[in-house]
Amino acid sequence: MASTRGVVLSELTDPANRVALDVIDDVLQEAVRMQKEIEGMPLGLQFGGAVTPAALDVLAYASMSSGTLGDAISLLCQFEPYRLGFAQCALSEEGDKAVVTLHTQGTWATLPLQVEAALAGWIEFGRWITGNVSHPLCIEFAHAAAAPQARYEAFFHCPVLFDRGRNAVHIDRTLLGHRLAASNPDVCRLMREEMQRRIERYARGEQFTVRLEQAIEASLSHGTPTLESVAQAMSLSPRQFRAQASVAGTTLTAEVDAVRQRLARQYLTGGVPLADISQRLGYSEQSAFNRACVRWFGISPGKWRADAGPITPITPITS
Repeated sequence: MASTRGVVLSELTDPANRVALDVIDDVLQEAVRMQKEIEGMPLGLQFGGAVTPAALDVLAYASMSSGTLGDAISLLCQFEPYRLGFAQCALSEEGDKAVVTLHTQGTWATLPLQVEAALAGWIEFGRWITGNVSHPLCIEFAHAAAAPQARYEAFFHCPVLFDRGRNAVHIDRTLLGHRLAASNPDVCRLMREEMQRRIERYARGEQFTVRLEQAIEASLSHGTPTLESVAQAMSLSPRQFRAQASVAGTTLTAEVDAVRQRLARQYLTGGVPLADISQRLGYSEQSAFNRACVRWFGISPGKWRADAGPITPITPITS
């Protein structure tokens, strides 16, 4: 169905790509029609409950490495509009509660479903980064319930109110100060910078370069990326790749080196073992990685790590 609306299914795994909201609305309407005969959890909650840290990519790393839950929520409010594409988020305090509000834009048919999916995803991810400590006190939806209220409350484990004029999650205000187990200021700073960089490049229309970087990252563990392998990952022929790279003013060699340098800085700061970094960056020998670090940073990776001091590694994200 999506292919009839100009969506290439193989590109849906690429975070740099965007599907038009009217296409999403059409697809979701069909999904709703198909689910009418199926009893169980509302479709929006199913979508939100399926969100994994891996699906959130850099936003997940930045959130989990934040100092507190409040820091992570503030980060969400800053960058979530880029991921959702149809809403703005705000954090406020109301008495002894902290309230995260989702302000939507648009009036398409499946907006309530998408709102439910967004809030459900927030709750699932919040439980994950806090070790199941973060639980909502109340959920508010601006729309009417699409299923029995008990099904919503079974998912959120709290009262769920409809027709409230806003979409909001209420939590105990004291939870904002809850320290996150994977807190790492250096990693959080780097991930924030990376998110900002991606958003700025996307806003400038540099989709080709963003897709190229992601294709390189995905293939580095198999060795130095080749023109053929990267072009195939981007659904391009080698000739098309060369033409688009020329328009973008870059080359595969330059982008591979830039991606390796950026990842090396992140991995070194994040406490990843040097041998693992070399392998993740696609070097056949650690000595090649050492030489690259000297070229990039003027010092060896061991000296970099010694100068940075002890780093507590963060727990890898798994799907």
